[in-house]
Amino acid sequence: MLRISTYTMFQDGEAAIGYAQSQLMQTELQLSSGKQINSPADNPIGAANVASLQGTVSQLTQFQSNQNQAQLQLNQADSTMTSLVNLVQNAQQNLIQAGDGAYSDSQRAALAQQLQGDLSQMAGLANTSDGQGGYLFAGSQQSAPPFSQVGNNVTYNGDSTLQSVQVSQNRLLQIKFSGDDVFQKIRPGNGSFVTAASSTNTGSGVIDPGSVTNPSALTGDNYTISFTVGGSGTTYNVQDTTKNVSVASGNYTSPTTISFDGAQVTLSGAPANNDSFTVAPASYQSIFTTMANAIAALQQPTSTPAASAQLQTSLGSALASMGQGLDHLTLVQAQVGTQLQQLNSYTSLNSSRSLQANSALSAIQDLDYAKAASQMAQQQTVFQAALQSYSAVSKLSLFNYL
Repeated sequence: MLRISTYTMFQDGEAAIGYAQSQLMQTELQLSSGKQINSPADNPIGAANVASLQGTVSQLTQFQSNQNQAQLQLNQADSTMTSLVNLVQNAQQNLIQAGDGAYSDSQRAALAQQLQGDLSQMAGLANTSDGQGGYLFAGSQQSAPPFSQVGNNVTYNGDSTLQSVQVSQNRLLQIKFSGDDVFQKIRPGNGSFVTAASSTNTGSGVIDPGSVTNPSALTGDNYTISFTVGGSGTTYNVQDTTKNVSVASGNYTSPTTISFDGAQVTLSGAPANNDSFTVAPASYQSIFTTMANAIAALQQPTSTPAASAQLQTSLGSALASMGQGLDHLTLVQAQVGTQLQQLNSYTSLNSSRSLQANSALSAIQDLDYAKAASQMAQQQTVFQAALQSYSAVSKLSLFNYL
């Protein structure tokens, strides 16, 4: 027969009470915290998974914050670009109106006044705030407005650094822009070259903005088209002033289209002897300079046929350059729209991933209250039973039977 000492019974009873009490306290902690894992000891593997999922959720939350910031910045950029495009289109319409031969100098001056207001508004839009103390089009120079205006001259004070934020694990999205790229790196004229009349012309000859017939034949050289008027008629000569060589010549009648080195221009009117026109490569010109040139063209008086011809050439050149500016700004606007579309995709993907991560975290960590409450009731019963059993055992003594 196995003998069990009184000490052993007391020890087993105390252990049972301690274990039951520990289980009950753990369940009470779970109910108060709402978590079934409150320390790594509760579930080592589960605790490791919780830590990993919490890191994922934290990262996705930061991505969401970045996406919200990007949404704000890009929406502002899109709205600003829409306003800029509208202003350039308005300037185009004014230049077309000004080309009406019935317009007087005062009427064109009124149009020039409108364009001056549009120019100031464009400069203001170029200084659009990002809503957080910085500017959309300043690059990395966020402490001061990127553009300053003196008269019709607008100067860029920012840099070419692009500002981006991380919107997903492997994607940086541009949310701010370089004003240099947006407003200044625009090719005037027809985009390849610009035409102009000499300020000393005395005839009524006019040159159009020209076009490119063979891009591969363009040289990037400067050209002068000069006219000689004699008893036998009018002739022209196209001189490559970069290489100092004649590239085309012939008799002139209005209108005449001249082709040379991949370029083509049309001249009309009656050039005087020694009148000339220039064809030069289109170097970068800001949209603000294009507006300023258009204003200057509208302010030209037309008291003589030569002045009227100068105006027509200037207006044609300004209108072509304005078209290039419009194309460039529209392209920037389309890029902003593309970025917004990408952002929407990343936002949707991030939301899906966040839901999955939070669901997985909840499955591991969150407490089933109904199950825990039932378990607690059982544990309380076990704990009470352990106490009563210990109480009964502790009263057993040989002296009770003497």
